[in-house]
Amino acid sequence: MAGALEEPVLVATKLHVPSVRPGFVVRAALVERLVAELGGKLTLVCAPAGWGKTTLLSEWRASPAEPRPFAWLSLDRGDDDPVRFWAYVIAALRTVQPQLGAQSLAQLPRAATSLVDAVVAPLINELAPLEEPLVLVLDDYHLVRSETIHESIAFLLRHLPAPLHVAIASRADPPLALAGLRAAGEITEIRAADLRFTDEEADELLNGSLGLGLEPGDVELLRARTEGWAAGLQLAALSARPLEDRHAYVQSLAGDDRQIGDYLHEVLAEQTPELREFLLRTSILDRLCAPLCDAVTGRNDGSERLEAVDRSNLFLVSLDTRREWYRYHQLFADLLRYELSRAEPELASDLHRRAAAWHRERGNVEDAIAHATAAGDFAGASELIARHWRPVWSGGQRETVARWIDALPREVVLGDARLCLARGWAALYGDLPECDRWRSAAERAPLPAPFRDGSASVEEAVAMLEAAHANLNGDVGRALAAARRALARIEDRSSPAQTIANVHLGMAAYYAGDLAAAEAALEAASRTRVGAEWASVSVTALGNLSAIQLETGDAEQAERTLAETERAMDELHAHDAPFACRAWLARGMLCEHYGDTAGATAAYDQAVRLARAITSRLVTAHGLLQLAALDRRRGAHVEARARVREARRVVEECADPGVVAELLTRAERALQLAPAQRAAGALPARVELSERELTVLRLLGTSLSQREIASELYVSFNTVKSHTRTLFRKLGVATRADAVARARALELL
Repeated sequence: MAGALEEPVLVATKLHVPSVRPGFVVRAALVERLVAELGGKLTLVCAPAGWGKTTLLSEWRASPAEPRPFAWLSLDRGDDDPVRFWAYVIAALRTVQPQLGAQSLAQLPRAATSLVDAVVAPLINELAPLEEPLVLVLDDYHLVRSETIHESIAFLLRHLPAPLHVAIASRADPPLALAGLRAAGEITEIRAADLRFTDEEADELLNGSLGLGLEPGDVELLRARTEGWAAGLQLAALSARPLEDRHAYVQSLAGDDRQIGDYLHEVLAEQTPELREFLLRTSILDRLCAPLCDAVTGRNDGSERLEAVDRSNLFLVSLDTRREWYRYHQLFADLLRYELSRAEPELASDLHRRAAAWHRERGNVEDAIAHATAAGDFAGASELIARHWRPVWSGGQRETVARWIDALPREVVLGDARLCLARGWAALYGDLPECDRWRSAAERAPLPAPFRDGSASVEEAVAMLEAAHANLNGDVGRALAAARRALARIEDRSSPAQTIANVHLGMAAYYAGDLAAAEAALEAASRTRVGAEWASVSVTALGNLSAIQLETGDAEQAERTLAETERAMDELHAHDAPFACRAWLARGMLCEHYGDTAGATAAYDQAVRLARAITSRLVTAHGLLQLAALDRRRGAHVEARARVREARRVVEECADPGVVAELLTRAERALQLAPAQRAAGALPARVELSERELTVLRLLGTSLSQREIASELYVSFNTVKSHTRTLFRKLGVATRADAVARARALELL
């Protein structure tokens, strides 16, 4: 609905395969090479701007010799958010397989910290049985900076299902394990040297497509001067086209990238004043359509101008099949923007304001914020962010919220408590110290307008963030005080804020050992309905409540509450969501109560894994101690001690760990009293191994050579030899076989 902004949605044009323009130069040898490499995992087309990467991939897709359908994603800077990135990847795959990725898509909003397990692994499992192979193209991958995204793509490539092939176009090598793919023969690489036009291809472009009528010597010279660079050739051709003496022009060209400004100036100079003005003024747009162009230029001839640009081969790329949306080639757009800043430096801000207004009226949050920020309309951008950050954050796009705010001048953010708090929430699950710094900044900042998320005051909102931070950070006393302070300041007792504050109070009271207060707070929270963006609150409240009911002796009620929790997890597809860690902890406790050791172990493992993902220190330590107790009961004292040592490290990072400190002390005391392990022969009473030594020991029990073990662990051969000598000494053996046998006798393997 016009005038009502909604949360960011997927832009369909980013999933459109760029069409191959009429009169394009056929890169037959390169396409044949791409089609022939059917067995590899990855195709990498890597070259600087203007070398024809996207065009080559489009031509590959259009080749009659290529039977596979293509799922295409054109990336931009806004996609440097793990949740947003994978939402687009799944949407691209669905253009080929419409039913694909339902489970992964459902998990995505709550899986920013556990992408591989919650999203990528299920997606791989869905792709594996497909009968029809397909190619996934990630164009402009150099715009991705997120380590989380790179790690998830690396996981996808390591476990790539047979029907899928990945193609990446990038200006720089992506930070993936390319060397390993090369060694395994699983990568096809196209570089700038491969993309250079030959004399024949240059002739086809200059004299065939562009009709310049150049002599062979001029074609050869122009190709040499531009080093076969497609964009350089085209720019030079556009400059030469209106000239009578094209031979003299070719002879005068330097042809390197320092001359691009001159090329552009000449290309623009040959256009009519009206078309030149249109090009410069619309260069501020990442995507263009006629109505948007009209809004920016203040004219009503956008459709005719776009057609003229398209006819003139001025680096315009169609983004949909109806030819309604376009973009300029990135190189051309950069050059146009430079020329705009040189020719009319005062104009860009006003153009961005017009674009922001157009997008705002149509509910395009992402574009409206970006253009308002670029216009220097920081007040407008701040209002948009303050109004819309919460649903975007709740949808898992925390890095998007951070990017919006970080694009503003720091003094603007520090002058608005709403932005400081939003930035603090964006940092909550990844950088606790940064989160606390922004919370402190919010306390000092003014409030220029009311909160849009239900908070009544800065004090209430700050207290809520402090409670969340302290609960994650393992500061029980501070979490209790902050949650109570928030509750005291909430005016609307039916608001989501009341529910959320009760959840944080209940979580803190549980680890403070005040089970009655924890139960009362969590029951109050579980009785109140909250909006969809706070759905995780129900899972957290009910999961913690079931653990309390079990600890207070009401196992039957605990089981009913946990069943309700798991129904909520089913509805939210949240079994792998980090906020479900407390529900998994409760499941483990209930399994243990009924004697299901295997079920308890699996549940505690899941609780610890999810808690680590969001740095929930108390849940991490609690889960480790529960696992250690199970290990000790089955006689696995080495494993138990390792878990307790890790729990000790976690607890030592907590300012106030509450009852978890007592649980840790009991666990350490129990292990100190545990009997030494006995076995036949002269076995050591106790063998203490480092985590790295245990890893090497496990690999010694395989068929891998020591050099292969070194490769597996990404360490040197000498390092593995050193670890092996230490293992032999600690185990009292002289051979690898004896080391493995002794380790099994000691239950180390």
